[in-house]
Amino acid sequence: MTFLTKLSKKNLASENLGRQIFGALIQWHPKSFWTFVLLLTPLSIGISLILSPHDFIHCRELIGLNLVVWLTVRVCRRLIDVLNLRKKDTRVTCCYITILAAIGLWLICFVLVFDIKANGKIAAAIGIIGGVLGWIFQDKVKGVVAFFHLRMHHLLKVGDWIRVDKLGVDGEVQRMTLTSVTIYNWDTTTSTIPISALQSEHFVNLQNMMEGKTYGRRMFTSFIFDTSVFCILTKKEIEEIEKKYGFCLHIKEDELKNGMLNATFYRLYLFHWLMNDEHVSQLPRLIVRWQEQKEEGMPLQVYAFIIDSSLPSFEWQQSRIIEHIIEAADWFGMRLFQSPSAHAVSNSNVHISETPATK
Repeated sequence: MTFLTKLSKKNLASENLGRQIFGALIQWHPKSFWTFVLLLTPLSIGISLILSPHDFIHCRELIGLNLVVWLTVRVCRRLIDVLNLRKKDTRVTCCYITILAAIGLWLICFVLVFDIKANGKIAAAIGIIGGVLGWIFQDKVKGVVAFFHLRMHHLLKVGDWIRVDKLGVDGEVQRMTLTSVTIYNWDTTTSTIPISALQSEHFVNLQNMMEGKTYGRRMFTSFIFDTSVFCILTKKEIEEIEKKYGFCLHIKEDELKNGMLNATFYRLYLFHWLMNDEHVSQLPRLIVRWQEQKEEGMPLQVYAFIIDSSLPSFEWQQSRIIEHIIEAADWFGMRLFQSPSAHAVSNSNVHISETPATK
């Protein structure tokens, strides 16, 4: 490892922006250097000779201008790699603005150096060239617009958990450029999508929920119950159920009425049980409700927010709640609906007699 390489890495590892710029500037890339020497230098000389064949000063000025812009873009691109790893989104955006500003200044200086005047032919030529380039790079232009739209309105940053159902994306943003977004999906795959797709398509940013800035993570599930077991309970039956299973503290006394349905009793129990669960938020809403009757039975919907929003904790608490809903159903004489399986049919009590039927 050379001295310059060590010095560059040391400065890039610093938190000081000035030192980071210095580290990126002195970083030695032979391939990049020879690309400039062998490609941009002859190109600069050729353009200068075409536009100003008798003035070699313009040739030196154009080479110097190209060198400054090349170094600016090179330094910014190196800084973007480092800043993306550190999730410094504001500085990443500033680097991209610097790159665009450098390109814009190159165009302005190019016009000034060669004293290009806006006569009819040149204006027409520039218009035609601009139109062709705009058509060729229209996706790039859309990407730049989308990038600044998302960044200026704080809709997306490196490290955010996003989901784009239409594109099959569900994971953490690893890198953002002017034209693309790279996402590390939870199934350990990596997706790269055009950043313009996040402006034209619907996407969900779940980062605030993960950071605990919301009420929690939503649990939204339904259970279909067999309505043939719905029945009216007497006051005595209600008291027996309370005494047997000991959950009367979850329900207010004035809500228990003689002649109530076991389905009503069950719904009230689940609502108050969730209200008293320390892992369930009472805001923004906690709903346990019966929905419209279906052919299979009547759905019971549970709509709640679990405070533990990280994936392992959320799934653990959600599974615990679902298991309790299933367990408690038997206490009230309720039964979940399930279509008969082959096993259920084969073990039914209906048998075909071997003896033929007689009149």
